[in-house]
Amino acid sequence: MKKHIYILFAVLAYLMSACTSVGEEGEGPDNAVYMGTLNSSGVISMIVDNEEGGSTFVTPRLANIADEPVTITVGVDANILNEYNEKYSLELEPIAATDFVFVTKDGKESTGEAVVTIPQGDFQASVEVKMKSVDEQKYPFSKRFAIPVSIKEASKYKVLSSPTWTLIRLNRRLKTSVAVMSGGGFSIRPKTPFTEPMKEWTMQMSAIYTTLTRGNLTTAYMNAAGGGGELYTRISGTAGIQIKNVRDGDDTWTQQPLEAGKWLHISFVYKNSTVSFYVNGVLQKTFNTTPIYLSDKSDSGWTIGNEGYRNDHLREIRFWDRALTEGEIIDKLYFPQDPQTPGLLMYMPLTKESELNELTGNWNVTKHDGTSISFVDNVVFPADELVIEEPAEETGN
Repeated sequence: MKKHIYILFAVLAYLMSACTSVGEEGEGPDNAVYMGTLNSSGVISMIVDNEEGGSTFVTPRLANIADEPVTITVGVDANILNEYNEKYSLELEPIAATDFVFVTKDGKESTGEAVVTIPQGDFQASVEVKMKSVDEQKYPFSKRFAIPVSIKEASKYKVLSSPTWTLIRLNRRLKTSVAVMSGGGFSIRPKTPFTEPMKEWTMQMSAIYTTLTRGNLTTAYMNAAGGGGELYTRISGTAGIQIKNVRDGDDTWTQQPLEAGKWLHISFVYKNSTVSFYVNGVLQKTFNTTPIYLSDKSDSGWTIGNEGYRNDHLREIRFWDRALTEGEIIDKLYFPQDPQTPGLLMYMPLTKESELNELTGNWNVTKHDGTSISFVDNVVFPADELVIEEPAEETGN
């Protein structure tokens, strides 16, 4: 009998709390204003094309259904972007308020801020944030941009201390060329050998493998490493990525399955004798290692690929002098980099324009015997798979 009473009270308590919980369609004695977000970070992406622009929505909300209309003002808030950059060691720059508009439900456009009304009996209102085009000269692909939006004020109810904002990161639509490689691979050696051990570094590359069932298929590996360790990597569809640091074994693999035919943006982050593997910005596994760094030996450097490659796509080979944060890794997934970016030691875009040239000028690149490298045009990012978008044919009158 007592058991049934406890269950009854638990059910009643749940139902009572559900009626006043955030986002439920029930009225409560108290109410508050906050910014609705799709995730706990408060950060969303807006895909934009230089010519066609792009848009997304921010959603001011009430904790409970409004018992009368509530007017809310949302607007640009530079402090949000400053705090986000500082927290995640990023350098996102703001989009000028004159280069985008807020669009309310009735189609009214405004710059800087917008005023919306949540009607009685409702609990949210959406505001479109829209860029009609993007000036590439003003907003180059080599830099990162965002639009910080917060709730400025409300005609009724208090504004919650969190979440009050949405940070809109521009996810630029990019069309470029990428390399296609079969067999052999290529070596990248510094023109001036490294003489001091590196306490931290990050290596990055992007690839699509046509299959992930080939034996001894490698990604990037460090030749003639100093410190007594090595970084020789293999990749597999079932076991993920391996760091072969002196020995083999199941525990030397990430054991995170990967898909063939998908873009894999891979980052190896070394710091304090550990190597962390990230794929598409997601941490796969962290390995304890011996020290691993480029030595002063003449053959010390990096090698990309091996004879196991068969029509696999590659782009964006980068080597940094520091351990990138997770936020920086996500920020740099597919965007081109400025070769003069602080901390960027080596940069190879692997496009038809740059071919196999290293753009900082500090490295020699050698294509291995038996290696075939060609380039495919009009590859579109962001994309999960290889997306090729041929330009529209011009028609005469």
